Amino acid sequence: MKTKVTTPGRLAGLAVAVALFTAAATEANAQEKGATKLPQLNSSKATPVAIVSDYKPMACANCKDRFISVPDTDTRGAGARALVTTDAPTRIIVKHLCGSCANKWVVKGHGKAKTSVPVHNCGSCG
Repeated sequence: MKTKVTTPGRLAGLAVAVALFTAAATEANAQEKGATKLPQLNSSKATPVAIVSDYKPMACANCKDRFISVPDTDTRGAGARALVTTDAPTRIIVKHLCGSCANKWVVKGHGKAKTSVPVHNCGSCG
C-alpha cells in the first residue's frame, strides 16, 4: 500500500517540528550549565564575620626595634643550611632596644592553625 503525503500534511508536520525545536531550545537556554552553577552551589550562604585585630603598636616613643643576626640552632634542615652557606648558618631576628619592655609569646588557635603571637608590654609608659 502506497501512502501519499499531501502539501497540507507536510506543512502540518513542519509546524509541529518547528514548535518542538523551539520548545527544546528555550528550555535548554533556561537551564544553567554546570560550570556556571557549580560556584553557586559551593558558595556559602552566610556572610563571614569580620575579625577585629588586637594588634596595638608600641605606644612609647623610646621603643625601637633593630634587626640582628644570631646563630641558627634549629636542628631541622641543618645539613642543607650548612651546604648553602660557607660559614655557620644564621638567622635574622628583631631585638627590642628598650630595657623596660617585655614581650610575651601567646599561643592562639588550635590544631594545625595554632600560632605563637608576640604581645608587647611597654614598661616605660604603662
